[in-house]
Amino acid sequence: MKKIFKIIGFVLLSIVSLFLILLLIFYKSDIPADTNHKKYFTAESQYIEIDGNKLHIRKVGKGFPVLLIHGSFSSLHTWEVWQKEFAQDFTTISVDLAGHGLTGPNHQEKYDTDYYADLLWKLVQELDYDSIALAGNSMGGQVAYKMTLLNPTMVNKLILLNSSGARIANDTAKFKDQNRFSVFSLINHPVFSKLMTSITPKFLFRMSLEQVYYDKSKITDEKIQMYYDLMLHEGNRKATLKRFSQRVPSEFEKLSQIQIPTLILWGEHDSWIPVEHAYRFDSILPKSELKIYKNAGHVPMEEIPLETAKDALEFLKSSLLNPKGT
Repeated sequence: MKKIFKIIGFVLLSIVSLFLILLLIFYKSDIPADTNHKKYFTAESQYIEIDGNKLHIRKVGKGFPVLLIHGSFSSLHTWEVWQKEFAQDFTTISVDLAGHGLTGPNHQEKYDTDYYADLLWKLVQELDYDSIALAGNSMGGQVAYKMTLLNPTMVNKLILLNSSGARIANDTAKFKDQNRFSVFSLINHPVFSKLMTSITPKFLFRMSLEQVYYDKSKITDEKIQMYYDLMLHEGNRKATLKRFSQRVPSEFEKLSQIQIPTLILWGEHDSWIPVEHAYRFDSILPKSELKIYKNAGHVPMEEIPLETAKDALEFLKSSLLNPKGT
């Protein structure tokens, strides 16, 4: 019996020791908001107070407005090239969603896609637009189509890039097969998820980018550092864990109601949201066109920005009667 207790004691001591070692090696406190502000706030940046959120946006260009909505774990930086390419024909507004980027957390601790859709309509109202085009990637795609469902008469065009929302039960097994270990593994773990607000190794960000990029050579140390800095932005890690506990229905079945021209862009090598989802969106949306990129993964607007921007611009110009109006 004493031997058993000794073994149990040794195991517990080993676990505690391992935890302390991990804590010493990987512990990172939040990066103060002012520090990231100095590093990532640009000449086009501004903050707008809406619904208790200090939204960080970048407004670039001239002409008809296009709202750009990033995905989970990301920020408005993912649209940087698109904003430059669109500048001559459209006004683009990129935004850090609550719990992301320089916006940071909110007091309500609300971060689900329904809340984001409502929040962004308040932003559109604050910017005084009565009509707008929307583009969203991953989670941002779901936010974009939910905005369209809320106010269809105000949305001129819709662009979905590797959008979430079309998931079915069988997709879970495929995701786990392609991503045997991912940031989602930690976030959904009952123990490790709690540690992520203080233990956040940088290698997780390289690993995640290697999963979402098809061409690994495009992953730079600078890009990894930016993702890392903005995730460690004051309060963002806690907000991320809160967001994953706030599941809401995707409302995918309602997309058959959307009569707005929609462009679906998809990286064929997406290991997070498989390309099969692109065809699901295309089959349910009444006025959609689909383009699959054989040289991209989950974030095609970031991985192949010039190619995707060209296709998006052609789509917007082909159907907007006065792209330089408003």
